[in-house]
Amino acid sequence: MIKRRHSRRKRGKRRRPESPPELAVGKEIEVTVTGIGPGGWGIVGGRGHRLFVRGGLPGDRVLARVMKRERGRVEARVVRLIAGAIERISPRCAHFQVCGGCLWQDLNYADQLILKKEIVEHCFCKAGVRGCRVEDVVGAEAIFAYRNKMDFSFGAGPDDQLTLGLFEAPWKARTDGAGTPRGALPPVFDLERCWLQSEQANRIVPAVREALRKRDLQAYSPNTDRGTLRSLVIREGKATGEVLVHLTAATDCSPAADGAVEVVSEANGGVSGMVLSVNRRRSRHADPESQQVVAGRGWVWERIAGLHIRVSPNAFLQVNTSQAERLYALAVAFAGLAGHEHVLDLYCGTGTLTMLLARQAARVTGVEVVAQAVEDAGLNAKHNGVANCRFVCGDVLKVLPDLAEAAGEVEVVTVNPSRAGIFRAVVQGICRMGPERVVYISCNPETLARDLIGFQKGGYRPDRVQPVDLFPHTPHCEVVVRLSRSH
Repeated sequence: MIKRRHSRRKRGKRRRPESPPELAVGKEIEVTVTGIGPGGWGIVGGRGHRLFVRGGLPGDRVLARVMKRERGRVEARVVRLIAGAIERISPRCAHFQVCGGCLWQDLNYADQLILKKEIVEHCFCKAGVRGCRVEDVVGAEAIFAYRNKMDFSFGAGPDDQLTLGLFEAPWKARTDGAGTPRGALPPVFDLERCWLQSEQANRIVPAVREALRKRDLQAYSPNTDRGTLRSLVIREGKATGEVLVHLTAATDCSPAADGAVEVVSEANGGVSGMVLSVNRRRSRHADPESQQVVAGRGWVWERIAGLHIRVSPNAFLQVNTSQAERLYALAVAFAGLAGHEHVLDLYCGTGTLTMLLARQAARVTGVEVVAQAVEDAGLNAKHNGVANCRFVCGDVLKVLPDLAEAAGEVEVVTVNPSRAGIFRAVVQGICRMGPERVVYISCNPETLARDLIGFQKGGYRPDRVQPVDLFPHTPHCEVVVRLSRSH
């Protein structure tokens, strides 16, 4: 028998096809948008590459300028609308198209809801999620002044004057249309008025800006690791009227914070509290090294579905209070509780959903990694007289195995993770626990679709998919999915 020697060719990474030369950065092309994807990007198909157009909607014929080519993805932005398939209206906001927030404020709200449903369907189709129908999006009654939290940044304007507002849209930050350079933050523009927050919050922003300009403080720059001021967060209790002002700096600037408190109080008749956090790390998302209450108290009370919820500066709470009530009502209904169940509520935040589930279950265990949120959750349960729930502080990925062993039988699991979704090991761990139902609340249909595939492999099928709009005028929405165990 003759043994054949097989040559082994060194395998490298498969190269993505090069984009056509007419798609070089800076080129202008005329295209028809055929779909809508995550983040509100218009999708152009049939060109042998992935082309995404900012500002393009399905059916639009547009002239677009290429901004970026990266990893087989080509991004462009609309220069001129040649023929629009969806009616545009006049936006309210003076910062529209400069701000990267309300991308769809020039669309009728009914059209926004249709597009959000199409985005969810696109993500499900792309991931291979089958056997479920996406329901029409549950729209909001209030489409302006709905946010209970806004996060503003400090920056440097002309002549290095301190600015306080929001980041410019990345595709507006450079005149060549190529977007913000990798690793750099877009410029911050001075906010005049944001239509998504209350009038009281709109008075606070310029008051703080002017007070801190007089202190001659500079904005912190992660590129140079210099400067002081980082961000200003305003939290509001929509149902209670309470306001918390949260200032974050790279160094302790208590005297400046005291000055800001005085100005804010004069302009707004006082706030419930003001907190100063110090974060010396380059990342703006790092946990603060220290936090002190410089006026009033360090939290606000909110009221959701009959519950009084204490919310601290770093705790998670859905940003739209009224729509959160609808979202949680759906989640509880999808859980299908009869009163005897043990429920595991993962990524529970301040415990709102945990307590609502506890009304209809025998007991509920909430898990959350943010210690401040867990402290709030425990106090909230005590304050609301909910005795059949407990809270565990820890990373779900690390604590789930021990929880599964100690908890015994769990009939229902609810998950409400960040935009990154949940780790594969967490999906597998939930499937091994074998609950009758899993209720998944997601703010990112891409990672949701990915995780649903994992649950399907683990023996669960999605049988209800209900989007809920908590973010009018943006391409984002929450999605509640009920997964049932296949028998």
